[in-house]
Amino acid sequence: MDVVLVTANGMVKRTSVDEFRQQGRGGGGIGAMGVAGGDHVVGAVKLSMEQSVMVVTAGGTAIRFAASELRTMGRNAQGVRSIRLKEGDKVVAVVAL
Repeated sequence: MDVVLVTANGMVKRTSVDEFRQQGRGGGGIGAMGVAGGDHVVGAVKLSMEQSVMVVTAGGTAIRFAASELRTMGRNAQGVRSIRLKEGDKVVAVVAL
């Protein structure tokens, strides 16, 4: 089982669930993705290799790709560009299919 994370600027990465340790009470959280200044994580979905991911922008563009197309990266990796965004457009949603 893997986690796919997507940022507002269109960066995406797949990370194994095993890389995330269980967080105890009172903990400060766990970093899941390295993001550049002005960017933030829009969504994260847990899925298997047989499933697909759909990324949707505010402008109405949607792109679908298989989870197997993404290579596995570490928790602190920034990811790879999944979609070319038009000027002023941002990713608003990520859905597992």
